[in-house]
Amino acid sequence: MSDRASDLISRAHEAHVVVAGGGVAGLVAALECAKVGIRVTVIEASDRLGGSIRTEEVDGLAVDLVADGFALGAPALDTLIDELGLRDAVEPAAGDAIAVAVGSPDALRVARLPVGLAGIPANPWSDDARRIIGWRGAWRAYLDRLRPPLTIGREQSLGALVRTRMGVRVRDRLVAPLAFGRFGVDVDDVDADLAVPGLSTALTRAGSLAGAISQLLPDGPAPSRATLRGGMGRLVDALAGRLADLEVEIRTGARVAGLHRDDGGWTVRIENAAPDAAASAPDADSVAQASDPDATGAPDPDATPTGQVIADVVIIATDGDAAASLLASAGISVAAPASRQRDVVTLIVDAPVATATATAVAPTSSAPSNASPATTSVAPATVYAAPAIASAASGIRAAAVDDATASWPHLAAAAGPRRILRVQLEAPTDPPRPGPFPPSAPAADGAQRAHSATTGALANTTSPSPSPSPARPELVAQARRAASALLGAEVGEPRAAAHRRVVLAPPASVIGHAERTAAARAAIAGREGLVAVGAWLAGGGIAPIVADTVDEVEKVRARILFGRE
Repeated sequence: MSDRASDLISRAHEAHVVVAGGGVAGLVAALECAKVGIRVTVIEASDRLGGSIRTEEVDGLAVDLVADGFALGAPALDTLIDELGLRDAVEPAAGDAIAVAVGSPDALRVARLPVGLAGIPANPWSDDARRIIGWRGAWRAYLDRLRPPLTIGREQSLGALVRTRMGVRVRDRLVAPLAFGRFGVDVDDVDADLAVPGLSTALTRAGSLAGAISQLLPDGPAPSRATLRGGMGRLVDALAGRLADLEVEIRTGARVAGLHRDDGGWTVRIENAAPDAAASAPDADSVAQASDPDATGAPDPDATPTGQVIADVVIIATDGDAAASLLASAGISVAAPASRQRDVVTLIVDAPVATATATAVAPTSSAPSNASPATTSVAPATVYAAPAIASAASGIRAAAVDDATASWPHLAAAAGPRRILRVQLEAPTDPPRPGPFPPSAPAADGAQRAHSATTGALANTTSPSPSPSPARPELVAQARRAASALLGAEVGEPRAAAHRRVVLAPPASVIGHAERTAAARAAIAGREGLVAVGAWLAGGGIAPIVADTVDEVEKVRARILFGRE
């Protein structure tokens, strides 16, 4: 072994990196450091790893409660999947047919989304478009072809661009439901050229917005999303297993409470997370199942001692609010982006579900800016509600309904006649607190509550848990009503139900995101040995989080091994 190689190995072994947060960003950051020999400690406040990835066993099915897929063709994520030996588990979406629900709660119309990108129709005269925007909307959208060409540089906002060129109905009924349903953002706050890459050039070339969309459509139907057979929890399991092989220390049920730097490095103060912290936090999860026993679980305090550790580098991989708090303890002021909370309720129902008015829905990509021009008639995999329908005042309160069995072949095969519906409910201002429920208390329409208990730091990944935790009956009932409304057909009594409250991370296409991220990282860079990663900086989605984390941690490795970035 050369002296240089020996020196690099020595530098790696002498360094200690602490990662605050055990979600995807934290686990990827830990892996990127550990695989070059750096000693790593991961601190996770909840009693499990994975963040927004959670695979639970519900009614005998391994179901992803929130994040259920990823974008295909993302180089960093593809590399990670291959490295973890998960390539054979990748399953492309069978169909991502999209419908939108517009109108009023008393007169709701559900119809397929017309061929286009980001909800912008390539042909506003198509039957699909006219069902949603009407003849009046189609005539207004036609004026787009009569207006002078306009480059995106003169109109950054996607909502404003669509409104100006194609009218309010196209913006509010086609484009806004996708932006709000997927990310919880106002379409006026979305950067047009980031949401639809190449739109600026195509608009100038085509002379109309509809013409630009037609030029940018893919040549044929091709899935843009995929999942892992058996659930996205397999990604977390594989990461945790690889970290165990690399002797990474993982502490769950503990949180990083503060940071202080002196000449000896970073002092990381660690506290036990309260046993009910996960239940009361915004991302608390719960599951209801008809026949599960009454049992509860809590982190083992002996496995997560209160104390402090010394680190050469601290990687903050938490959500935006937690990151801002930790950075403040280190004397750094940053603002986390505004975000929305949603209650995601999964319903397992017996009867087949089909919409009353959208019996033929063109498959479209679920990526933020893609839609396939295919015209195969299938039931919708997702129905997005117009923002007004999703508001609390409407009484429906649902932003979207997904049919996982329509998207993923392995789930369709396992479920048989059952359907797996995931309903996104707009969360009230005050987060709900689970229980306590009397043992005999029913959930909604026959579904009973159930519980989960898990043990061990590395064992607390997202493998399907056979005994999930308490569900809220009123949320299950609300989700059933919302699903019935958005699908245009009565949803039967659920055999089982699962719930998780999540915080939506705004996408990188939100106006000002790049500037906010750059400002935050510039402030953090002023403190040696401190790095931040995660959705609040990378934008929502597993693929951008992995790519951003790999890029940022490469700088950490270069600094440790070579004394440079």
